Amino acid sequence: MKKLLMVVILVISALGIYGCSNSSNVFDFILDEDFTEFVTMATSADYPPYENIVQDENGKNTVVGVDIEIAKAIAVALGKNLRVVHKGFDFLVEDVRAGKVDFIIAAMTPTPSRQLVIDFSKSYYTEETVAQVVLIHKDNVNVYQSIEDLNVSGVRVGAQTGSIQAEFAELFTPNATAKIIQDINELFNNLNNDQIDALFTEGPVADAKINDGYSDFVKLTLTTLEGYDGNAVGVQKGDTALLAVINQVIDDLNEQGLIAQWLVTYSE
Repeated sequence: MKKLLMVVILVISALGIYGCSNSSNVFDFILDEDFTEFVTMATSADYPPYENIVQDENGKNTVVGVDIEIAKAIAVALGKNLRVVHKGFDFLVEDVRAGKVDFIIAAMTPTPSRQLVIDFSKSYYTEETVAQVVLIHKDNVNVYQSIEDLNVSGVRVGAQTGSIQAEFAELFTPNATAKIIQDINELFNNLNNDQIDALFTEGPVADAKINDGYSDFVKLTLTTLEGYDGNAVGVQKGDTALLAVINQVIDDLNEQGLIAQWLVTYSE
């Protein structure tokens, strides 16, 4: 039965089926016409290849990415259609804590502070499979040859508000001037326009941007990442039933190599 569900998910992904009731920040995916309910996921859809808002073949906005495919698999396992709510990254933990949504998938790391207020699944990415990087402009490769070169007064580094990368910026470059803001796309533009010198982000996100018009960026890889446990799905405290389903789906997807496959697909 599990294998059959995975086949259904692949077909759904290939066809790109979704509901027509999409608004600016809510996207409905009809995964099976026989499903009568929706399960609701929160994300911050500005972080390709994990989640990103794009136009479909009909010119309508939809949300795509690795995390969306994982969410579809979870929804099918629950026998429900999928509703995706796009909000700022800072709001996601509170929304699931308050029961406004059923779960979060947003390239989120289960940090100790987050684990105090919500529960997390097992990691679907780990430090071994997803690198944490700092992006610099190719014009500065002779100036910033290592992370240590960025830890200097007057150097400007950036990271997204509430992200594990913001913590890395504080850990690795405490002497630099940090720009920590919500809009990750603004940070990429800042790096491109020499308004910041470096940007902390994830390897797949960096690859997606480099392949999508930012070919002048160069990656420096972070090592010895204390406190980084990969990315996981967040649920409301005590929701053990949902967590059990999510963990089983993660196991099934990894066993079949689908998460790794999606990561390549959405990074191109």
